Amino acid sequence: MRVLIAFFTLTLLGLPPGISLAGPPAPGISEISGTIHGGEARVRFTLLNAFTPEMVEALKSGIEITFKTTVEVERVYRNWFNRSVGKVQYTRSVRYDALSRVYRLHRDDGDELLPDVLAALDRMTRFEVVVPVTGDVEMGKSYRARVRARLDKVGLSEPLRSIFFFSSLWDVETDWARGDLKTP
Repeated sequence: MRVLIAFFTLTLLGLPPGISLAGPPAPGISEISGTIHGGEARVRFTLLNAFTPEMVEALKSGIEITFKTTVEVERVYRNWFNRSVGKVQYTRSVRYDALSRVYRLHRDDGDELLPDVLAALDRMTRFEVVVPVTGDVEMGKSYRARVRARLDKVGLSEPLRSIFFFSSLWDVETDWARGDLKTP
């Protein structure tokens, strides 16, 4: 009887039995670390859960996928407002080239050819970014990096942009994530 009630309740909700209400894991930023010295900060981080299975299949079929990442460096003050000392926007895209059968990774600092989809996904999600810093870096003081990434739908062709605009599977945007930077 309980099984029948559970089945009836799930059918009323429109969910077949065995289907979970939980969606795909939310994208995020992790492992933020780095150093700040002189006029620059080197920030390393990883983009997690950025590619849904549908996006991987689209990538394999030749659709270019682009992420725009914002990295901010701030001087942290105790019990006071933090001060931004540097900011950079970084673009990274990947596309499968069917003629040469390689994945072309385009970064702001150059291009790279990758042999398979796993290598392309790895290089699309691991970052080391140089952020120019204004002002003097004070040794022994606290500095922090803030990072956010989002899928750039503007780079998609018009028919794809219209289709993907209505699909939540292509709404990839992270919240701001923070990580401490070390001063030498």
